[in-house]
Amino acid sequence: MSFEILAPIYRLMERVLAGGKLHRSRCAFLGHIPTPEKILILGEGPGRFVVECVRKFPQASITVVEESAGMIAQARANLTHSGLSADKVTFLHADILQWEPPHSEFDLIVTHFFLDCFRPEQLEVIVPAIGKSATDNAHWLLADFQEAHSGWKRWRSRGILAIMYTFFRVVTRLPATSLTPPELYLMREGFVLHERMEAEWGLLKSDWWKRTGKSQSAPGAS
Repeated sequence: MSFEILAPIYRLMERVLAGGKLHRSRCAFLGHIPTPEKILILGEGPGRFVVECVRKFPQASITVVEESAGMIAQARANLTHSGLSADKVTFLHADILQWEPPHSEFDLIVTHFFLDCFRPEQLEVIVPAIGKSATDNAHWLLADFQEAHSGWKRWRSRGILAIMYTFFRVVTRLPATSLTPPELYLMREGFVLHERMEAEWGLLKSDWWKRTGKSQSAPGAS
């Protein structure tokens, strides 16, 4: 998987296709969470969210893991253009499947429009690795796509998701062929859903998860 080819145009593409909807989903809970000390952002892309994090939490240490060098360059440029210092931001050019995170270091995990890129067997590896890097009282922000719950909204979301996955598989060699809901994987790492906001007729969700220190089981899971 590589988003390198889309790095120069990704922000413009998002603006044309979605306006500010995705960014509003990213920032839905940023003003509500406790002030973090160490933040881990995975798959940041061109840097719109890291700008908001630096602006909101100027004293926090931020680690950004991104597999595209072009996206990292865009994120650095966005910080500069916003008049913000990158002194407390560390950019790591790494594949999440190869990266070894530190143990129990981050009190805020951020995976916006990231986990939907992977197949279930990859999430079985990725989410526990991320979970090990989180502190016992960590918070996890997750904005992503989902299937709407019922009726015409569900059919609409399924159609949009099918088009998106076809496009990104062709252009970026995306591993996933369809959306895998990440809730069960987070629950296994001791996180519980604290609050959720939905938008775009159920297509978009913004989640705020909190770690309880105990792994959970999803209803009906074995």
